[in-house]
Amino acid sequence: MTSTPVKPLSPQEWEALIDDYNHGGGHLHRSVPVVDLCLSSLLRKDLPLPLKLHLLTFLEQHSLSLFPAESSSSSLFFRLFESLRSVIQSPTDPFSFKDQFLISTTSIFILLLNVDNNDLNNSPLNGLVELLLTIINRPNHGLDRQTRGVACECLRQLELAFPCLLSEIIPHLWALCQSERTHVAQSYVLLLSTLVYNIVTLKPPGSNIISISNATIPLIPFNVPHFLIERDDHNGGDFVWKEEISYKDLRRVIAFLLEWPQNLTPFGLLEFMATTIPVAEELELQASLLRVQFSGLLYTYDPLLCHAFLEMYLKFLDSFDGQELDVAHRLLLLTKESQHQLVFRLLGLHWLLGFIRLIVNKDLGKKRSILEVSLSFYPTLFDSLSLKALKLDLLAYCSVLLNNSGDTNVVKGVEGEMEVKLFEDGLVSMSAFKWLPPWSTETAVAFRTFHKFLIGGSPHSDTGSSSCSVMESNIFHTLQWMLVDSTSEYQGLVSVVVAFVNRLLGCHKHRWLGDILVETLDEHLLRKLKIDYRLGSYFPLFEIIAENNKVSPSGLLEILMKFLLFLVERHGPDTGLKSWGLGSKVLGVCRTMLIHHHSSSLFLGLSRLLAFTCLHFPDLEVRDNARFYLRMLVCIPGKKLRHILNSGEQLPGMSPSTNSNSFFSLQSPRSSHDLKKSRSIASYIHVERLMPLLVKQSWTLSLSNLGISSSRPSYLEGGIKDNEPAASEETEFGTSTSTDIIAKTDKIHQQQEPLRVMDSKISEMVRVLRRHFSFIPDYRHMPGLKIKLFCSLRFDSEAFIREWAVNMPPCNNVEDALPAIYATVLNFTSSAPYGSIPSYLIPFLVGQPPKNDYFSGETCNSLEIIMPVENGCGEVKNSSKAPVVIELEPREPMPGLVDVFIETNGDNGQIIRGQLHSISVGIEDMFLKAIIPEDIEGEDAVPSYYVDLFDALWEACGTSSSSAGRETFVLKGGKGVAAINGTRSVKLLQVPVTHLIKAVESHLTPFVVCVIGEALVDMVKARGIIKDIVWKDKDDDDATTTCTPTGGPLYLKYFDDDHENQNPPITRKTVVGYLDILIFLPPRFHFLFQMEVGEASTLVHIRTDHWPCLAYVDDYLEALFLDSP
Repeated sequence: MTSTPVKPLSPQEWEALIDDYNHGGGHLHRSVPVVDLCLSSLLRKDLPLPLKLHLLTFLEQHSLSLFPAESSSSSLFFRLFESLRSVIQSPTDPFSFKDQFLISTTSIFILLLNVDNNDLNNSPLNGLVELLLTIINRPNHGLDRQTRGVACECLRQLELAFPCLLSEIIPHLWALCQSERTHVAQSYVLLLSTLVYNIVTLKPPGSNIISISNATIPLIPFNVPHFLIERDDHNGGDFVWKEEISYKDLRRVIAFLLEWPQNLTPFGLLEFMATTIPVAEELELQASLLRVQFSGLLYTYDPLLCHAFLEMYLKFLDSFDGQELDVAHRLLLLTKESQHQLVFRLLGLHWLLGFIRLIVNKDLGKKRSILEVSLSFYPTLFDSLSLKALKLDLLAYCSVLLNNSGDTNVVKGVEGEMEVKLFEDGLVSMSAFKWLPPWSTETAVAFRTFHKFLIGGSPHSDTGSSSCSVMESNIFHTLQWMLVDSTSEYQGLVSVVVAFVNRLLGCHKHRWLGDILVETLDEHLLRKLKIDYRLGSYFPLFEIIAENNKVSPSGLLEILMKFLLFLVERHGPDTGLKSWGLGSKVLGVCRTMLIHHHSSSLFLGLSRLLAFTCLHFPDLEVRDNARFYLRMLVCIPGKKLRHILNSGEQLPGMSPSTNSNSFFSLQSPRSSHDLKKSRSIASYIHVERLMPLLVKQSWTLSLSNLGISSSRPSYLEGGIKDNEPAASEETEFGTSTSTDIIAKTDKIHQQQEPLRVMDSKISEMVRVLRRHFSFIPDYRHMPGLKIKLFCSLRFDSEAFIREWAVNMPPCNNVEDALPAIYATVLNFTSSAPYGSIPSYLIPFLVGQPPKNDYFSGETCNSLEIIMPVENGCGEVKNSSKAPVVIELEPREPMPGLVDVFIETNGDNGQIIRGQLHSISVGIEDMFLKAIIPEDIEGEDAVPSYYVDLFDALWEACGTSSSSAGRETFVLKGGKGVAAINGTRSVKLLQVPVTHLIKAVESHLTPFVVCVIGEALVDMVKARGIIKDIVWKDKDDDDATTTCTPTGGPLYLKYFDDDHENQNPPITRKTVVGYLDILIFLPPRFHFLFQMEVGEASTLVHIRTDHWPCLAYVDDYLEALFLDSP
C-alpha cells in the first residue's frame, strides 16, 4: 500500500516548523515526514537559497531526533546521500549551497555512524567518500576550488572520526598534494598530514599499503578498509607494520610537508604542527630540522604561532639548549610592545612566567641568567592594572629565586639588596595606592603583591618550609617599615592593613608573620600617630593589637589615655556626638584587652584609664560603662571576668562583635533574611490613604522626544531648559507643548528684549502674570512646592504573631497582650518625577486586635488615649493606627505610584524588612491654591487677585493670544524665566445643576474664584459652603449651548438658520451661570475650568499651560460628578 504524498511546505510553514523544533516542540510534528519534506525541498528550484541553507543546518542540528534508530541502513540515509549527489552534479545550484550540503551531510554521517556503531560496509559511507574523492580529484581547477577545499576538510573530519579510513589511498592523496598549486593546497596538505599521523600512531593491520610512492589501489571506486569493518575483532590487539612499508617513504612525505609551513595560515599551521611533530618524534627525525623550520614563529606577531612554537619547544627541550635567554627576551619584548592587544600581552606574561619556571627546574645553573633579565620586568606607568599585576607576580617569583640561591653570605650581601630593589622599584608604578580609597582595585593589587613577596619563600604548597626564613628576609623587614610609614601618613589604609594582617593571622603556616607584624605596628606605629579626632580611624587596628596576647598592652593604654585627655579638653557645645562615639570606641578596646590579656598585666594602666574616664569624661553613658568595667577589673578574677565578657557573644540569635559599647555586650539582633517572610509582610502590614482617590489611575502618559533632540522633552523635566533663548519656546510641538523654564545665564535686566507694542489689556495681563510667577520657586535652585499625602499604618495582630512566633506574656487585659513594633522607618521611592521623598519615623505602634475579641466601648482601656477637648468630653484616639505623611516635590504634575519599604523591630528583637503595597498618587493630589503675593492684604483683595489671575491665565493659555506667548516671566530667585504656551479643550457633562454644585462644593471649593450669573449666585450663596470669592450678578441671557440628546458629539450652533434642515432636532437649555475655577499644579503649571452651567447639563471649558494633563482631566471630571450624591 502506497502512502499518500505530503503537500510541500511553504517558506513560512518551514520557518514555523523549525521554530517549533528549536523550542522543544518537535513531538508535535512526529506524524509529518520531516526528513522527506526537507530532502524534497532542497531539490526544489523555486525555494530561496537562504531557506535551503537554513534547512541544511536544521537537519544537522536535529539529526539524532529526525533520523530513525537504524539510520545507517534506512532508506532516509541513502536518500540524503542521493540528494547530495544530485546537488553536486547540478550545474545550476550555487557553490555556497553545495559547500553547505557537503558539510551538513558529513556531520550527519559522522554523528549517526558513531552513535549507532553499525557495520560501516552496509552504510552509504563508501559512496560519500567516493563522491568527495571525485571532487578533490581535479587539482588546480579554478571554478570549484572552494568546493574542493571544503571536500578536503570533510575527508579530514571523516579520517579523524574513523582513523585510517583513507590509509589505503595515501599515494593518491600525496600525488594530489604535489599537483595542487592554488590556495586550496592548505586543505590538501592538512588532509595528508592527518592521514600520516593516524598511520604512524595507530599502525593499521592488514592494510593494502605496499608503497606510499606507488599506488596499487585505484582512487575510485572506494571501499572501507577491512580492519575498520572488523574492528571489533581486533580491539586490544597489537598493531604491527607491514614489511612492505618503509620509513624511507614516510620520511619523504614528512620532508615534503615541512616545505609548506610558510604557505599556511596561522590556524592551519597550528593544526599542521599538531600532527607533524608527533610523526617527527616517532620517525626520530633530527630536532634541528624542526628548529630551523619553525624558529621564526616566535618572531611573528600572531599569538597562535607563538603558542605553536612554545609547544614545539616543550617537545624538544634539548635541541634548544643555549637559546633560553633569546626566547625569554622575545617573550618579554612581546609584553612591552603597546601596539599589541592587551590579551596578547597578558598571554605573553603567562608564557614568560611558565617558561622561567621550566628553565629553573631543568637547570638551576641558569638561574643567574634569568635574574639578570628580571630587571626588565618592572611595570611602567601607563601599563594597565592587569598588566602591572602580572609583572609584579614575575618580580615576586624572581625574588624567591634570589632568596633560594643557596649561598647565605651572598644573599645577605649583594643579592639581598637586589631582592629589596626588586620589591621597592616594582611598586613605584603602584604608589598611588597610598592615597586612593581602600576599596580601589589598585590598592587591592598592591597588597596582593605584598602578600606574594612576603610568603613567596614559604608558599602553602611547600609543606617542608617554615616561616622562620621569611622572618629573617630583607623583604619582610622592608614591608614592615613600609606599612608603618604608609598607615601613619594615610589613615584610609587602616582597613586594608587590618585585612592584610588578619589574612596572615588566619593562616596556620604564616601566623607567626602576623604576630610579628602586629608587634611592629604596636612598637613603631602608635608613637607616630597624632592625637586628634582622626585617631578614631585607627581603632580597627587597635582592636587587632588588643586581641594579640603576645603584645604588651602598655603602649596601647598610653595612647588611649592621651586620646581621652584630648576628648575631655576639646569637648564643647559644638562637639555633638563625637565624644560619646569615640569614648565608646575606647571602652570597646578596653573590653577586648580584658578578654585576651591577663588582669595582672592590665591592672595598673587600665585602672588609671577607667578611673579618669569615670571622673572627667563629659558623656554620662561612657562614664557609667567605665565605672562598670572598673568595678569588674577590681573585684572579679581574670577567668571569671573573661567568661562574663564573652557571655554576650554566646547568646543564641546574637551576632558577635569586637566593638562593644555597653557593659553587658548585648549585640544587635540579626535581621530577617527569610525571603518568604519578607514577601508576605504586605499581607498583614498596611499603609492606606485616609482619603481615597476619585480616579484610581492605572496608567500614566509617557511620551518620548520623537527624535527631535537627544535630551528629554521639556514637559518631562518640569518645564526646565538651560541656556536657551526665549524665542526657542516655539518648538516643533506647536501649541501642544508645555510651558518651559529657561535658565538665564545673565541677569534679566541685562537681556536686550525687542521693542513691543501692546494695548492696555495685554499690558495689564502681562503685569498680573509677572507678579504671579515671581512668587513661584524654581526648584532647581531652591526647595520647590510640596504636596502631602495623609495615610495611616496598621498591622494585623493574628497574622503578625503567627508569622514571627511572638511570645506575648500572660495578661488579664487582652488588649495589653497585643504585639507591637518599635522604631519603624518607612522609606519611599517612585519612578514618577516626585523628587527625593523623605522617610517617615513611627516610634511605637500596637497591632490591631483580633476581630473575634470582645471590646467594651464604655470604658477606657490601655489601647485608648483620652484626648481632652473643650466641651469636657474625651476624644478617643486609636493607637493601633499611626498617621503617616508622605511629602512629594513633583517635577511634573502626573499620577503615579509610591513604593513603600518598611524596616521595624519586633517584640522578640527581630529586625523586620520588606516592601508594602504601593500608594497611588492621583492628579487631584496635585491640586493646590495659587500662591498669594506677600503684598496683598485684606479679605477683599485676595478674591480680586484670584479673579485677575484667572482672567490673565485664561487669556494667555488661549491660542488666539499670540502676544502673551512671546512674553517671559521671571521666577522666584531671578535665575530662571518662564514662557507660556497653552492649549484648551472642552467637556460636556450631563448632570443637573444641583448635582454639579454639590460636587464642586465637595471637592473643588478652595479653587473656585468667581461665580457669574444671578440665578447661580443665589443657589451657591444659599448653601453657604463656597465663601470669600467674587460674586457677579451679571446674567448673559444670550449665552446658550446646545447638545445632542443622545450624548453624542457636541455641536455648536453659530447661526439660527445654519443647516437647520440637515441636523437632527436638538434641545436648547438656558445657561444658569458660570463657575471659574483656578487650580495650581506644581511645580508651576495651571488648570483653568470655566463651567458653563445649564439646567440639565454643563459645558466645561478647559485651558492649561501643560497639555499632558489633559490626558487625565476627562476621567477626573466624570468621576467627580459620579461621586456626587
